[in-house]
Amino acid sequence: MQKEQFQIKPHEDGFTLLEVLADRLRCSKKQAKALLDSKQVFVNEQRIWMAKHTVERKDIIETIRPEETVKKLEILKKAGDLLIINKPAGLVTNGSSKSLEVKLQRELNNPECCAVHRLDRETSGCVIFSQNAAGKEAMIPVFKDHKVVKIYRAIVSGRVSEHLQTITRDIDGQSATTMVRVLDRTPNASYLELRIKTGRTHQIRKHLSAVRHPVLGDKGYAGDKNLREVLRTLPRQMLHAYKLVFPHPNNPEHPLRISAPVPADFRDTLKALRLK
Repeated sequence: MQKEQFQIKPHEDGFTLLEVLADRLRCSKKQAKALLDSKQVFVNEQRIWMAKHTVERKDIIETIRPEETVKKLEILKKAGDLLIINKPAGLVTNGSSKSLEVKLQRELNNPECCAVHRLDRETSGCVIFSQNAAGKEAMIPVFKDHKVVKIYRAIVSGRVSEHLQTITRDIDGQSATTMVRVLDRTPNASYLELRIKTGRTHQIRKHLSAVRHPVLGDKGYAGDKNLREVLRTLPRQMLHAYKLVFPHPNNPEHPLRISAPVPADFRDTLKALRLK
């Protein structure tokens, strides 16, 4: 990621944050607005995303931008019509011309490739695709019958008690259960392994926020006031879809077990927080 910091000059006093970003970063206002929308801009260590925010002389502006890299997608496993992809953080799974689904279609020269399920844009790790519609259709009852085991890794705020083993709270009126295992912890942060028995929207993020241990870098469910730099300027939420276990499409008696290695930004955060 690219970090930049600068101080507001006297002649910029009273300018909008959008104007200053476009000028200082030498980008278009559309690009500056996209950076604000990603919530990766800080004014005096506070996250600000309002384009019309007025800056003042000597304000300190910080921005975090991802490195512009183009890498081929990693296929973790092929099984029948299914492909298990190691999703990079920062890509939506599908529903966009810049999605993981479209990227995979182009790389494989197969317009029929389709996502079987989704991960949040900022979540990395295992996601199942099918090379055709029939393969996706065959997986629907597997998910419906809860035969897909989903295991995540997360770095969260605060010292999580080893007694916290299950979080059961309704989400949008539906029951939801998350199993918790503490891998390591310090007074300030914890490294967790999580298994979800249900697949509600943002389940892990909502459950952890509800027990006051939000996922670090989560801009939706975690506050970021007065956090030290290593936490405040994380490039994304520290949530990784670590492992999937589900019946092999051609041999249901022998389940597939696929893991996605923890990515570099995740490892760097663990190291900075002295977690392992």
